[in-house]
Amino acid sequence: MRTSSTLATLSLAPLTLGAALALATIAPALAEEPASTTTHEVGNVLECTGTWQGRAVYASLYENAAFTNVVQVLVGDDGDQVGDSRESATPYIEDSQVKAGLRVGGKKATVKGYAVAAGPRRAVHDVQDDAGQRVESDGFHRRLDHRIRFTWKGVSAPLTCATAFHFDLQVTRTDVTGD
Repeated sequence: MRTSSTLATLSLAPLTLGAALALATIAPALAEEPASTTTHEVGNVLECTGTWQGRAVYASLYENAAFTNVVQVLVGDDGDQVGDSRESATPYIEDSQVKAGLRVGGKKATVKGYAVAAGPRRAVHDVQDDAGQRVESDGFHRRLDHRIRFTWKGVSAPLTCATAFHFDLQVTRTDVTGD
């Protein structure tokens, strides 16, 4: 009995080993491709600086029709810095008019003015790794002509937004974590 059991086990061993080798050979081909999503993203970016009452001011307006819009304001660049940010479903730029508001240090602050796409479209291609994703963007940027003012505590100051631009991109995000 032992002999027939041992013989049966030995005769199945090549089949089991062969199946394991075959599986090991085709397994990489069966592996799933990394998950990716592609979105069409259109919006505006204004990152502005200036001086209000002798204090540095930074204001950022980010609009993206595919996601949310964010305004951020910082006043001061020292230990007395105050600031905040706010998300909104409503765009900050409508018909070239810029209007965003939030509370900074308990007081209402506004970023207002105009911004309009100007000059030629510039083709862009960008690839970045961000938070476990490969983010690949293809499309166009276009410079924004602008005149922006920051108002807080009843006092206004002009802001300069040297790199302000409008974007129209196809963005593909691919998981690179392997999870």
